[in-house]
Amino acid sequence: MKKIILIAFILCVSSVFAVDFFHAAGNNVSASRDSLIYYHTNTDDQHWFGTDSWAVKFDFNHFFNGIDSLQFKAEGVNIYIPNTASNDAMTIKLCKDYGNQPNLPPDSVLFSYAVQPAAMNFQNWNYIDFSQTFTDTLFWLVVDYPTNSSDQFISASATDGAHSYFEDEGYYYNMLAYSFESEFLFSLHGRFITNGKDLDLISLEWVGNIAAGEDIFPKFIVKNNSNSVVGNAYLNLEMLSPYDEIELLYYTSGGICDSIPLPPLQPDETVIFDMTDSLKFELLLQPSQYKVTAELFCSEDSLMQNNSIELEFDTFNIPQTQVIIENAVKLNNSGSENIWTIQDGMFSADNCKIINYFANIPDEPFFNYSSFERFHYYDLLGFPATIVGGKRRILGYLLQSYSETLSSFFDEVLEDDCTFVSRDTCFAYYNDLGDVELCIDMDNYETYIFYDFFDDCKLYVAVVEDVINEEGLPEDTTVPIMIDMIAEVSDIQLTYLNSYSDTIEFNQLEDFETIGGELNNCRIVYWLQNDETRDIYYSNSLPFDEFTFVAVDA
Repeated sequence: MKKIILIAFILCVSSVFAVDFFHAAGNNVSASRDSLIYYHTNTDDQHWFGTDSWAVKFDFNHFFNGIDSLQFKAEGVNIYIPNTASNDAMTIKLCKDYGNQPNLPPDSVLFSYAVQPAAMNFQNWNYIDFSQTFTDTLFWLVVDYPTNSSDQFISASATDGAHSYFEDEGYYYNMLAYSFESEFLFSLHGRFITNGKDLDLISLEWVGNIAAGEDIFPKFIVKNNSNSVVGNAYLNLEMLSPYDEIELLYYTSGGICDSIPLPPLQPDETVIFDMTDSLKFELLLQPSQYKVTAELFCSEDSLMQNNSIELEFDTFNIPQTQVIIENAVKLNNSGSENIWTIQDGMFSADNCKIINYFANIPDEPFFNYSSFERFHYYDLLGFPATIVGGKRRILGYLLQSYSETLSSFFDEVLEDDCTFVSRDTCFAYYNDLGDVELCIDMDNYETYIFYDFFDDCKLYVAVVEDVINEEGLPEDTTVPIMIDMIAEVSDIQLTYLNSYSDTIEFNQLEDFETIGGELNNCRIVYWLQNDETRDIYYSNSLPFDEFTFVAVDA
């Protein structure tokens, strides 16, 4: 029944494939947030092709929670072009809405401009000034650009898709409605129109070493979006740990700073406030999580929704010793075969666990429903893909850069990722009926953790089989394949000085089928993962041949 449902779903989604995409490297292509409005995430994740017109609908009445009517004065547009060259011009159009479609008759288009190939910035942002301003609560930004499957694409971030559209036979279809979670790298430049003045808290970051017992200094950017001077503004910074509130202190005297007064801000002025050697937070001597709230206050400000920033960070100091590499792969795919060949023997079993997910239904007997769920857990849209440590992604196989990128991501996890699990033991008992009791114990000796942090954490327990020389796999190449996810455990409480113990029961002869038929080629891999951020905070494994046999009483 599960397979029937999955097949029906995939056929339904694939019935309209006017467009398609290639996976990109996921590079950060950040442009300044100053005066830019967008729905993407500043990452070049996907290169789309298949139509000649693409669009993003900017609905400012729904841009901020709690504001039902908000106008935006559009001054220009920023478009990221992922190509290395182009044979065609790119036409930018700013339009009003007409029945949830862009109003495209020539006499209705607000602005139209063709960017010639000679004037394009390739693999970079292209800013086009409107030469006049347009004010409304909703705009369509339409980009007419002939795309193909070889050298001309539209770039997108792998997120949401509710605001981006592609054209097919004169109609613009929403990306998310066709299960494409992609937002194009289109940005509007301008300002919100308010009844009064508007300050924008653009960013907050830290100067100093973020580690237990260290001092860190705030650095933040504020912009005055108004056309007049704004005074009497101040910033409040609140930092909390699970242990206590951390006070903001004056660097020289050690006195408490309740708020940071700002000087008068000139019209359209952007100011960087660097508090190095002026104000500081003293981080706890023991490892801890932290939550920070920055709020900008001004009695004249009429748009408070862009005046706050919330950040979280931690000072965990127990290094990760195991890295999980997850691959979404399929049979008869050259990219997948290259991934298996490169990874086989590249890493040590002592510090790396590799899991391959066959989420493509035709890939029997390698396909299983747990792999399909894991594929969608990461919001993947195609094969192959590699996930390192739960968060670092390589989407698609790029022959020239895959090995280098994979090695770099692996080193980053080992060098930078830390855990709060100070001790872990795992053992298992089995009998001749195949019943297994898997016992997992974890301790947190010294790290302060917020209670609500574990609301988003789960313990995943999977069966992985090392498969070699099976039909469809490269010869003499070991491919670790997930056979089943035997447990997903929520509410893992490992706060300061707490322990977590659990027993997972399954039957190794009935609950799943091995591919090669040998249980000794299987192992349990378990990991602690935050389902919101996708960070993996701890992982380990136990081979089946290390299980202890216990005979069943006659």
